Amino acid sequence: MANEEALRAQAVAMKARGNSVAEISRKLGRSRQWIYKWLDRHSEGAENWNSSRSRSPVHKAKRIAEPLERLVVETRLRLEASPYSESGAYAIWHDMSSHGITPPSVATINRIIGSHGLARRKIRYTKSDIDYPAVPLNTHMMDLIGPRHLRGGPRFFMLTIISNDSRHAGVYPILTKNSLDVTQSVAAFWKSFSVPDFLQMDNELSFKGSNRHPRGLGLLLRTALAFNVTPRFIPVGEPWRNGVIERFNQKVEKTLLSQEHASFNELLLHSREFTQVHNSEHHYSTLGHKTPLQLDQELDLPIVPLRGDYEVAERPKLDCSNRNEIHFIRLVRSDLTINVLNAEIEVPLELMHTYVEAILLVNDHQLQIRQDGRLMQTQEFIMPTE
Repeated sequence: MANEEALRAQAVAMKARGNSVAEISRKLGRSRQWIYKWLDRHSEGAENWNSSRSRSPVHKAKRIAEPLERLVVETRLRLEASPYSESGAYAIWHDMSSHGITPPSVATINRIIGSHGLARRKIRYTKSDIDYPAVPLNTHMMDLIGPRHLRGGPRFFMLTIISNDSRHAGVYPILTKNSLDVTQSVAAFWKSFSVPDFLQMDNELSFKGSNRHPRGLGLLLRTALAFNVTPRFIPVGEPWRNGVIERFNQKVEKTLLSQEHASFNELLLHSREFTQVHNSEHHYSTLGHKTPLQLDQELDLPIVPLRGDYEVAERPKLDCSNRNEIHFIRLVRSDLTINVLNAEIEVPLELMHTYVEAILLVNDHQLQIRQDGRLMQTQEFIMPTE
């Protein structure tokens, strides 16, 4: 260090003798920035100007009081021991607040958790090697929330439906989840917005029909096919495949369903208000910060509403001039079978541990197994069409 301090003094002396910064830099083997730094330091007039200064921060961070830090740790351990409680930094903050304790910031709580070895390892998501079929354009996704109960009133369900393309959505409270209530809600959305090409849903029984007559085509399926809409069922037990509607349901839970509703009629009113605000004011960052109504105008998709006077028929007649297809996305497991309308279908060995699209051609009484657009298998599948 003494040699370094002498070199700094030599640089100042050479400058005083008239040497240029470039000459000093070349002779001492130091950068021009280094020379300017020590020339400036010398000009400050301090006695030990050529001595190195401490790099410790001038203002040290305020250390949290030990009792409060210990309380954060104790709260974390208590919440982790509870089978139904969350135990993250936000949960700790709220728990301490609820007990009348002023908690440190969430960032400080996270730091304390980490310093005591209580942080959980983050699991890095890795994309599966099993390719999943892409969602087609002009697809609506639908789901059911419930049952829920009005305070002192009846139980109800909430049918939610959303455009995968523009996020235009509808929310429909229903008292039962029978096929008539479900189908009337879907038809109401199509009247207010547009009829899609595909309707994607999970394997809820009221969507399909009945277990007693699994191939009988329930009311929703018949109504969809009557308007040339292709029903599309996601794999059993994989709700995240309907990710857009699942995230929308979270908004419904946090806002609409967290309110007090004095009656079912009031719930209907609040649902319409929520739908209007969502479609006109909610900006989706993943879609360029546009609202659903803005995207409806910009996307090159047909907006063809269902006629306003349409009423859901008890048993819509199928039009054989329509394609009348029903799609089932299924994961082929090691037993090499998939389930389509309660029928076990065997598939080739090469499809093990992959996703396939089982396409039911209702008019032709055929079931096609396709993967990445390639036809892998065809077999007879008798369907009553009357």
